Amino acid sequence: MRTIEHTVFGKTDVYEIVDEVPLGYIIWNIGPENAPEGYIPFCRPAHRQRFKGGREIDPTTLKAVKVDGAADIMVAVGHGQDTPKKMEQYIKRYSNSKTDYVRQRVEDSKKALAALKNVKGYENIKDWSELYGN
Repeated sequence: MRTIEHTVFGKTDVYEIVDEVPLGYIIWNIGPENAPEGYIPFCRPAHRQRFKGGREIDPTTLKAVKVDGAADIMVAVGHGQDTPKKMEQYIKRYSNSKTDYVRQRVEDSKKALAALKNVKGYENIKDWSELYGN
């Protein structure tokens, strides 16, 4: 098993390196500056959540996929487009926006979607509620 360690704010996370999107995992929305450079981080939720609607993850389940354009993907995920489906919907809905801010997010989603399509199993990426119901 290949792993990578990444330290942010004094905490080191260990990711198992995988070649394709793992089933039952979501993209961990930690921002491009907090993810291992060149990798998309994936996680699973903690078995128990402290409150209804919680989003705590189980740090022993971290996985990462090496991807060209990983930072672009993480930017779009940070905007809320954390699945290919959401990226496509955002692009379709807001492509004709007159607002610079929204147009930039459309461009971010386009770059992210193009990069994601090079990842084996990208169509398996779901969001938290699709997999875990809350």
